[in-house]
Amino acid sequence: MTSEQLRKVEARYQRASARAEGARAERNAAVRAALDAGWTHARIAEATGLTRGRVGQIAMNREHA
Repeated sequence: MTSEQLRKVEARYQRASARAEGARAERNAAVRAALDAGWTHARIAEATGLTRGRVGQIAMNREHA
């Protein structure tokens, strides 16, 4: 593997990481909106496939955001 190949791989990784971060932020915003609309953690978990525990973590972060 050459330095150029490594740079290209790293650049692809960085782009993928940025996309994943954007998707995570979008998901968390949607969960927060559902919470604000009165949805329960269980209902959000069922609708999204997240665990109720993860929904709870997102909810806790909402209070600090």
